[in-house]
Amino acid sequence: MKKYILIIIFSIITLHLKSEIHVILVWDGYYQFMPSSLNINLGDTIHFLPLDPPMMAHTITSSNIPIGANPFDQIWQAPADTFFQYIPQVEGFYEYVCTPHISFGMIGSFNVINTGTYVFEDHFPKNIFRKITLNGRNFKGEFNRPFFMIYEDGTVEKKLIIQ
Repeated sequence: MKKYILIIIFSIITLHLKSEIHVILVWDGYYQFMPSSLNINLGDTIHFLPLDPPMMAHTITSSNIPIGANPFDQIWQAPADTFFQYIPQVEGFYEYVCTPHISFGMIGSFNVINTGTYVFEDHFPKNIFRKITLNGRNFKGEFNRPFFMIYEDGTVEKKLIIQ
């Protein structure tokens, strides 16, 4: 019996260690989600963060999701340091929109796959688009403060400079 309990605990810990947090930025200025599409593994978390301080109300509303998935409809406006988090529980293709700005093309999608393995990307040099703090302000090189590096190809990395 103890052996099975240890296997279950090890499985839970391993599953937790493999999950990732993916950031999707909500950009007021051009009515965009950045990146507008991405692939994630089952068990990963998606954080929707503001790229700039929200000047108008947005929604993050599921428009087409797999059968059995939890729908979402988050109305979102200031303060700028807030975020919306979603953890998909079903594999498949998810589409979402900002309902007030769908006519401007403010739509996005993510694909959830259940591979059980991870593919590591080759890291080629990328051009940095912007560096921002967790509350959406420009990062000024402070130590011991997490920030996001947003690249021109739409990818985002969370960083921390420790002193």
